Amino acid sequence: MFDTPETLARHDGVDGEVVVRRRSTPSGPVYELIVNGTFLMDTAETSTERLLAEVLLDGHPSPETVLVAGLGFGCTVAALLADSRVRRVEVVELEPTLVDVVRRGLVPGLDAVLGDPRVRVVVDDVRAVLPGLTPSSYDGILLDVDNGPHFLVHEANADVYERPLLTLAARALRPGGVLAVWSAAPAPVLAGVLADAVGSVEQVVRTVPRQGRDVDYHVYVARHP
Repeated sequence: MFDTPETLARHDGVDGEVVVRRRSTPSGPVYELIVNGTFLMDTAETSTERLLAEVLLDGHPSPETVLVAGLGFGCTVAALLADSRVRRVEVVELEPTLVDVVRRGLVPGLDAVLGDPRVRVVVDDVRAVLPGLTPSSYDGILLDVDNGPHFLVHEANADVYERPLLTLAARALRPGGVLAVWSAAPAPVLAGVLADAVGSVEQVVRTVPRQGRDVDYHVYVARHP
């Protein structure tokens, strides 16, 4: 039996209500993030958030400077910080409520993520941030701002998966840099746009258990020449 979820935080966000809940399960508490009425993630299964970091860490010899768009519960950033080669992580997150939730430690163990001196948080829309990035300044840019181009929580985020903004992201990469994009479903059009904007593209698929069934999640990895 599962208990009724307990609401830990509920605030009107920039683009809809942000809710953080805790539910009890036989294996321990699970924390859930719901934005604009749509489930985004929980702590029962965070392997794909970590995968977004791993494709950079495994595929780049010196991933010193990384931009992460989309904080979530900080799992991607935590995976980056576990690698001593990473010297700076810039996090762009639209919702100040979510930054506050992580910083206050409402999800146990993740407050240290934003307390790490290598981390700098910018509360802003990544669509506004990408045009101002300094060219050739990042070894990796990791985009996890929505559920992917086919299951958008906010329709305006469609821009993140299209060529103009992805070209700006590519411009900010150093030679050999990696641009990785998380998606909840296959996105062949996105793969084509990344290939045009950045360079060679690899699709990485991770199968995870969800509510008694297996679900495939996708990370599209483009490498700058």
